[in-house]
Amino acid sequence: MKAEISFEDKILSIVKKSGGEGVIQSDLWTVLGVDSREGSRAVMKLVRAGLIRRVPVTFKGRKTYKLFYSSRQLENVKLVIKLNPVMGVPCFLCRDLEKCGLGSYFNPLMCSRLTEFLQGKCVRHNHQHVI
Repeated sequence: MKAEISFEDKILSIVKKSGGEGVIQSDLWTVLGVDSREGSRAVMKLVRAGLIRRVPVTFKGRKTYKLFYSSRQLENVKLVIKLNPVMGVPCFLCRDLEKCGLGSYFNPLMCSRLTEFLQGKCVRHNHQHVI
């Protein structure tokens, strides 16, 4: 018994077989017998996975996309976020953080700890701004 090929795999196979010529997206819907909404969702999954590229084109006087096979998948990117610069902000250690907001009793515009922190940053960076 043969395993059924997924819809995305069918699209990928057709686009891959087109080689450097690419496939007009609207023609792909006709070949597969699907509406543009269903087809576009599947194509976008493939685009996000880095398996195909969409290039805007005008075909028979209408704007559409041409789909091309991408021979390489997008690499996994390791994102490193360092919080050291923001850890000094007094808000992160404030017991009233959840109650703080514009228009409330605890207000960042009226906070003496935050004001002192920001003034210290301005002095260290030789800025002459009034806070």
